[in-house]
Amino acid sequence: MGKKAKKEKVILLCDGKKCCRYNSEVKDCFKDLVKEAGLKDSVSIKKMECQGMCKHAPVICIHKNECVGKVSKKDAKKLFEKHIA
Repeated sequence: MGKKAKKEKVILLCDGKKCCRYNSEVKDCFKDLVKEAGLKDSVSIKKMECQGMCKHAPVICIHKNECVGKVSKKDAKKLFEKHIA
């Protein structure tokens, strides 16, 4: 009965009103990528407070290293490869 391992990497999705309208496809893409890579124990996907970048919705931050706006499914795959995989 050891402690649950802490997630090492975090994918943050803006939870603002406009981002929520546009981020479901990107969120699903990230979930699939994490699952396919077998990283469910070391990568988490979380919501973050509105970043005030509504004109650039949806906004995604990877482990607080890089925040990107207007993220598409294609962009999500590139970000995943760059920061997670």
